[in-house]
Amino acid sequence: MFSTIVIGYDGSSQSDDALALALALADPATELVAVFVHPRVPAAARGGPAWPATLAERDRARTIARPATSAAAGLAAVVDETGADLVVVGSSRRGPVGRVLPGTTGAQVLHATAAAVAVAPAGLRDQAPVALREIGVGFDGGAESTRALAAAVRLAAEHGAKLRAIAVIEPVGETFGWAGAWMYPEYRDDAVAGAREALAAAVRDAEAEALGVTVAEEVVDGMPAEELARASERLDLLVLGSRGYGPLGRILLGSVATRVANAAACPLLVWPRDAS
Repeated sequence: MFSTIVIGYDGSSQSDDALALALALADPATELVAVFVHPRVPAAARGGPAWPATLAERDRARTIARPATSAAAGLAAVVDETGADLVVVGSSRRGPVGRVLPGTTGAQVLHATAAAVAVAPAGLRDQAPVALREIGVGFDGGAESTRALAAAVRLAAEHGAKLRAIAVIEPVGETFGWAGAWMYPEYRDDAVAGAREALAAAVRDAEAEALGVTVAEEVVDGMPAEELARASERLDLLVLGSRGYGPLGRILLGSVATRVANAAACPLLVWPRDAS
């Protein structure tokens, strides 16, 4: 599915997490480009970290040491040069083990590149090789989540994974205040019916049946960020779409995706806006 994957790599345990995720998302034809970004220092310090053997073992893999003012800028530049369609980074050093919490680099990359971005949770390297058996995708009926669902369908087909589309019905009280108590039953019925109808149409457009993918629908009550983060505890990968404003073709996280990224228990893949 991905032609070229750029990996932020500096020899740290977090970058080993990123490499483990990149290897799971790659297929034999995918080119892996591990990038060590450093300040402009003397040539003797530019060789980069000790590159892992798993890269040397792949036919389509290379390493780059790139000077740049920031890690995110260096990674974004390599994405532009290589035409990569995915960037993989590790989580924050301050995050809890087993959770996704994008550090400064990850957060900046999410806003700086036109490629999809995946963030590996802390400790994922200990699960290598990483298997993608259960993939989830957040779905709200919007164009961004529809594109994310189409990407998730292709990933599920490629990995022979189960796919769950998760739609969250927000409590009506959050929107209508005190009047929500008596409005909720009718509101929820309409919201569930609308979510299922939109999801069915998106699944058809994604040609899931033709690809041999069965999409399990999950419509749950709650706050979207909390419910998606809770769902991530039983997934191997959670796919989200970026929000519908900001630079065309760029990833720009909304409040829900940002909160999910700070609490997810599985790798997170954020799909960019459609540049067209």
